[in-house]
Amino acid sequence: MKKMLTISLLMLSASVFSMDANQLKENDLQACERQALTLPENQQSEKKEACECKVKNKDYEAVAKAREAGDMDKLRKLNDKAAEKCAA
Repeated sequence: MKKMLTISLLMLSASVFSMDANQLKENDLQACERQALTLPENQQSEKKEACECKVKNKDYEAVAKAREAGDMDKLRKLNDKAAEKCAA
């Protein structure tokens, strides 16, 4: 039983890390929605728009490849690049 549970957890964690670009983007859009809901109502719209801008400007194909490779530096750079585009 313990062995079966371990195998199931490993398979689940592998599926989380092997998300494709569309799944990653959808997860980020959902995260934008959840983050906005934690703020006062008069700030939600602005926060959601800023977050969605970053999502729209992020290269999710590159994100998926970097996640698969475990390249955290590349992920940070991709996030920074998207944020820079939205700050302009």
